[in-house]
Amino acid sequence: MLKQAISLLILCCTWHFTVEAQRKNVLLILADDFNHWAGAVGYYPLAKTPNVDRLAGQGVLFLDAHAPSPVCNPSRNAIMSGYRPCTTGIMSNKDGYIRKKPGFENIVTMNQYFKENGYHTYAGGKIYHPGRMGDLKTDPENWNGLYQGATGSPGGPFYKWGNDEVGHRWSAGEFDINQSNDTKLARHMASFLASYNESDPFFLACGFFRPHLPWNVHKRFYDLFKVEDLILPPGYKENDLDDIKSRANGMYIHEAIVKDGVWKEGIRAYLANLAYADYNIGILLDALENSKHKDNTIVVFAGDHGWHLGEKERWSKHAVYDQANRTTFIIYDPSAAGNGTSCRKVVSLQDIYPTLISLTGLPKKPDIEGNDLSALLNDPQDKHWDLPVLMSYRGTHYIKTNRWRFVDTGATSQLYNIREDPYEWDNLYGKEGLEPVVDRLRSQIDSIRNIGRNLAAH
Repeated sequence: MLKQAISLLILCCTWHFTVEAQRKNVLLILADDFNHWAGAVGYYPLAKTPNVDRLAGQGVLFLDAHAPSPVCNPSRNAIMSGYRPCTTGIMSNKDGYIRKKPGFENIVTMNQYFKENGYHTYAGGKIYHPGRMGDLKTDPENWNGLYQGATGSPGGPFYKWGNDEVGHRWSAGEFDINQSNDTKLARHMASFLASYNESDPFFLACGFFRPHLPWNVHKRFYDLFKVEDLILPPGYKENDLDDIKSRANGMYIHEAIVKDGVWKEGIRAYLANLAYADYNIGILLDALENSKHKDNTIVVFAGDHGWHLGEKERWSKHAVYDQANRTTFIIYDPSAAGNGTSCRKVVSLQDIYPTLISLTGLPKKPDIEGNDLSALLNDPQDKHWDLPVLMSYRGTHYIKTNRWRFVDTGATSQLYNIREDPYEWDNLYGKEGLEPVVDRLRSQIDSIRNIGRNLAAH
């Protein structure tokens, strides 16, 4: 009996240490205002993002991915807290930080959950809404360590344009790129990956500021593109807004850019900043590839929301249109069966928290919102996956399924059949025969919101 007990004890201990040894690390990379223009996505064919494309080729690229909200603060609070903007009331950049909201003071953030479950958590850059870590709004007590350097990049005298009335500007410069803050951040995080030798798995979060405005970067990235070769965004259509009863504010920016004749120059400026973000992402991916952690690290990359470059006559996020919410989203789990393929199912960045819990084998956390995407990582074409995505902005709630997108604003609502009209040029709201579709989508919005209400109440 004693021999059997000892054997059982050895077996249990061996199993425990094996599980611990196999627990995967996490590398979470966010890029501010990085929309769905990455080359691998295919929307804008002239974009140059070789490093993001490389990651897409390794993992699963979600081609219909959306932010919980089309601006930084609510989107990032939702990603890191696990609660939707409509649940917390954080639906604009002015709505504050999650722990300052009544009833959410003691929620367990994503980084906190990983820390409490034995992970070494480290972060730098823009993960929460502030542009650098360390501020009280970056959950500083729930990281093991922080890089508190600034983010962004300088510009210079080349390719310069600006309009102070609309607040848009861009430029290029010649300088030591290693002195750009986003590149300093990338190299610091690369050093972490190269030197980390602790026994605990790590949760490493890195947030780049570019391609956020102002579009200032090194001239080398502007020189990747010739204005005469560029095309207007495929989603742009003249008079596209004629069937929308309530036209959103902000079109004066588009009017200024068109008036000054710099539309394609603006596209080049964004593409240059996208390429610069990709350059820094490449520094991280190369460091991981050359480290001992390469076969045991989950990599998640996402922009925090979308961005218009003339579509819907806008040059911004801040809108309930698809372009403002749609982003590039990739998950690479070394053991996923679906690696190297794309998924066309509609998904949300709200899904990151529960998915990472599942992929790392941590205890399930039923008191957060979002869906576990593990099934899609193993079968990106899963015919049974038909879960809608809910987004919110400034009190407006809107939903997207694999077929429909509905913006619920009463008489000025918008309904699109995105299978037949992917760029949302034909608003079907109010068309005869579609009332059951609208009723069903409104019911789904209410059902999803009720989940959040019940969680908040407890």
